[in-house]
Amino acid sequence: MSVKYLVPLCLLTVLTACQQAEVPQGQYQQLTAENNEKPFTLQLEESRLSGFTGCNNAMGDYTIDKGELVVSQLASTMMACEPAAMQREQQFSQFLQNRPKVTIDGKILTLSKDDTVYQFSAR
Repeated sequence: MSVKYLVPLCLLTVLTACQQAEVPQGQYQQLTAENNEKPFTLQLEESRLSGFTGCNNAMGDYTIDKGELVVSQLASTMMACEPAAMQREQQFSQFLQNRPKVTIDGKILTLSKDDTVYQFSAR
């Protein structure tokens, strides 16, 4: 392979590797919720994230950086719910703010960090 073809090929490879993963915009619902829990929902529009977190609605800004979901300025409504629902909600909200890895497989959005995995289906 000649050098004149190798340089553009290397440049294309580097640029492709630096591109950020794109998460399809739209609404997602949690695939599995236990013990009759209400499923979490996420709505992704441009750089805004919103959704139902088990008791309240949350909203904030997001980006994808190196395959991780980066949520900033996450705020939520302040309704009181059963202690178990509020604990579940707090865990999920903290999870969202801890840069979980994002993968997309068809219509399935997976967020994972350490041993915690949440899967959502596009609606």
